[in-house]
Amino acid sequence: MPILPDRTLDGLKKFSDLAIKMYGISCDLYIPSNLTAMEGEDMYGEPSQLTYVTYYEQPIWIEWSAKDIVRLRKLGLFTETEAPITAYLSNAPTVTIQSYIQVPIKYIPGTYDTDEFEVVDALAVGTYNSEVIRRFKLAPRRVKE
Repeated sequence: MPILPDRTLDGLKKFSDLAIKMYGISCDLYIPSNLTAMEGEDMYGEPSQLTYVTYYEQPIWIEWSAKDIVRLRKLGLFTETEAPITAYLSNAPTVTIQSYIQVPIKYIPGTYDTDEFEVVDALAVGTYNSEVIRRFKLAPRRVKE
């Protein structure tokens, strides 16, 4: 039996989505659509073989340098020299690892020379029986030439 009723969780999800919509920046979101078909390829597959579904103007709340070491350790992120990029995304559409976002250049700090950032890890935040807030770790996207 869940601790919180489903209706309460749905309400919390709507409020977190509303906060992201109000305070996030509009980015283009690319979610891979053929990951299961590419599983057999493993390391022999090329990045160009992935196909993506594009969601334009998705609000995303990006923390360019999460500096609270205690909070990062609770999330399982252990960093030494460089603070990780974390982002809050809406509950829909469902974002997976290898998804990436394209951020408008005016919002990117001067330390990055790309406008594409890949989702490399999903961070579970305060969940028990349902995920309310969707938080991810991002890294600058590297595409093989």
